Amino acid sequence: MTVTSPWRHAASVAVGTLILFSVGSAYVISAWNNEMKDMLGMTQVEITAVGSCFTFGQFNLIWVGIFYDHFGARYSFLVSATFLATFYWTAAWLTTAPLAPHWMMAATFACIGFSHAFPTLSAIAATEGLYGDAHRGKIMGILAGSYSGGSAAFAYIYHAWFDPHVGDFFTFMGWELSVLCLLGAVFIQSSSPLDKPQSPTVDEETPLELKGKLEHNITLWPLLQTAQFWHLFVVVLVGVGSPLFVMNNLSFLVESNGGDAAHVPTLVQLFSLFNLVGRFAMGAISDAWLPTVPRTHFLTASVVLVGLVQLSFVVCPVEYLVVPVVLTGVGEGCVFGLFPV
Repeated sequence: MTVTSPWRHAASVAVGTLILFSVGSAYVISAWNNEMKDMLGMTQVEITAVGSCFTFGQFNLIWVGIFYDHFGARYSFLVSATFLATFYWTAAWLTTAPLAPHWMMAATFACIGFSHAFPTLSAIAATEGLYGDAHRGKIMGILAGSYSGGSAAFAYIYHAWFDPHVGDFFTFMGWELSVLCLLGAVFIQSSSPLDKPQSPTVDEETPLELKGKLEHNITLWPLLQTAQFWHLFVVVLVGVGSPLFVMNNLSFLVESNGGDAAHVPTLVQLFSLFNLVGRFAMGAISDAWLPTVPRTHFLTASVVLVGLVQLSFVVCPVEYLVVPVVLTGVGEGCVFGLFPV
């Protein structure tokens, strides 16, 4: 029996949403990094390296994009399932090996972050354009919103069932994410390039000034020569990188200011929930105003908000830290809901 296109599209978006919901567990690092630090006797520099390597891996997306372009969604999800299970279970084993060099945990989390990048990019690339340009922002809002909603849910899951057993949590994540990626390999089917109008490829020998507007089908080198790429690069570097730094170090931020570490799970959940609001709302708003207000205007305003909120951390008393945490979640959500579209 042939599955009709609308049902196939709906199934793809639904499974992609579930995958991004689970991949959002990456934001839960502040819920367990203090326990890992104490368990393995790490220094602050060493546990910070774990978080930094995790983030670096997640956003090292260019290689994932090249793989996706060559092999498609199905093989990308199969690789995701293999990598996520392998490296999460390696991290679980390392929590039981306190004599292992601490750099091994940082290296493992660089690989876990890279493994997270596969299903994140694959789910977005395969589904965000299924309903056309008029609904691209809303689909992206759903996908990005599920990512941040997942971080709130997994913060609760960790503290309800796993705290302080970090290794058991990693084992669970290896199983859960790999199973979802296998479902993605079965159900998520991106539109074939043959189904779309073909635009001429911009070859690497054509001078940029002769190309007119940027073509959709552009190779890597001419893309790197465009101002649009570098403008967006800086936006993501600041608008996503700064909030991620806060999120990865939230427990230490509270602790260093004399706050109660018991409040960290609540702050993680609030960041995640308001991040969800920012992602979904900005996708819908930018769609609604698209005929009159370019998405770039909303993106600029979102980055300005992130910058102002980062400054507020310098002067905010620890008792009111919830305010900049919530606003950081909203600002990063707005940026994340806009830059892919």
